[in-house]
Amino acid sequence: MIRSQLSAVLLATATGTALLVAAPTASAAPTHRCYDRMACFYYNSNQQGALATIGDGGYNLDAQVFKPGSGPGAGQKLEDQAASWDSRTRSTGYCVHRDRWWKGPFNSLKPQARKNLTSALKNKNSSTNWYPRHEGGGGH
Repeated sequence: MIRSQLSAVLLATATGTALLVAAPTASAAPTHRCYDRMACFYYNSNQQGALATIGDGGYNLDAQVFKPGSGPGAGQKLEDQAASWDSRTRSTGYCVHRDRWWKGPFNSLKPQARKNLTSALKNKNSSTNWYPRHEGGGGH
């Protein structure tokens, strides 16, 4: 009787250990999140769908791609495909422009904010730059 109880306890312990060892592997997949000091663009409105991240600075978006496996729109080019965005910067906001090289209408996003792109820029976005460059009529 004691031997069978001991065997049951050892089996349960071995099974639990095997499950604990296997669990971290399952959670090691990329999270596709917007991290500190990044601007993130989303394929769909309300920060949904595929994600594309931009670091500090100005970019033309023609070479940027929505991350594979991050949702609807994954693998497609970012340019003229984003519907919403998120700024994870601490003190600097971003502007997104309709045209390349920071030309045309733009939409600004303050630090630590997220929103849908305006109707003038939704799926019509080609470049991004830091927000303060627009304050006081400064341009780029």
